[in-house]
Amino acid sequence: MLELIKLLLEKIDFLAIAEALHKHKNRQGAARLHLILVQSYEIIEIYDILLHELRSALDSHQRIDDRHRFSLNPAYISSLLERQSSNLQVMETLTIDMMDELRILDNKFAEAYRSLLPGKFSILFEAQGLLAGGRLPLVESGPQHFPASVQGEYRTLWFTPEAPKEDRREIEKYLYGWNGKEKTIVDVNIHDGDTFFLELKRYFDEENPIKRLGEIEELTEKYRDILLKNFSVEDLLSEIGKVRKHYN
Repeated sequence: MLELIKLLLEKIDFLAIAEALHKHKNRQGAARLHLILVQSYEIIEIYDILLHELRSALDSHQRIDDRHRFSLNPAYISSLLERQSSNLQVMETLTIDMMDELRILDNKFAEAYRSLLPGKFSILFEAQGLLAGGRLPLVESGPQHFPASVQGEYRTLWFTPEAPKEDRREIEKYLYGWNGKEKTIVDVNIHDGDTFFLELKRYFDEENPIKRLGEIEELTEKYRDILLKNFSVEDLLSEIGKVRKHYN
C-alpha cells in the first residue's frame, strides 16, 4: 500500500509542473498542487498513527493461557482506515483534475502519469474499498500487481469490534473479485489470535512499513521546498479558496 502511494507521488513531477505553472503565472494550478501536498501530509499522518498503534499492539502482546492481551482498540483502527480511504479518494480526484488542467500547458505531464496507471484508476478505488471496510492492505507492490504481491498473494489485516460471524471462506472468495480461479488470500482478523500477531510481525519485519513511510515523508518535504521556491505563500492562498470550494 505504501509502495503504491510512493509511486503515485513520484510520478507527479513536482519540479517540472511547478516551473510550468510559474512560467504561465497559473496560481490556481499552484493552489491545486498545494492541496495535493496537503493531502499527502494527511495520508502520512494517518499512516504514522496506524503504524504506531500496530507496533504498540505487537510489543504489548501477551498470551495468557488461551487469552491474548494487548494494547489496541479495533474500532479506533477501523475509523483511521476509513479516514485514509477518504484521503485516497481526495488525492485521486485532485491528481486527475491536475493532470487534466496541465494537459492544456503540456500533455507530457498527463501522459507520464497515465503511463504508470494506464486505465487502472480502479486500483485506487479497490484500495479505498479495502480501507473503508476496515482492512489494511499489507503487500508492498506496484500497480502491476496491487493489491496482490509479486508472488500473487493477497494479504490484509481486518479490524472489527467483534469477531466476524460470516463464512470467512465465502468472504475471501469474493473479496478481490471472483474470476473462477483460486487466489492465495491471507485475510487475518484481529480476533484470530496467534495468526493475527504472526502476520502483524511479518508485516513489520518483511515489508518494513516504517522505512517506506519515511521515504514518502522525504518526498513530500522535497515537494514542499519546490513549491515554495516557485510560488509565494500569498500566491497559493489567493486561489486556495476557489479550489477548495470546488472539492467541497
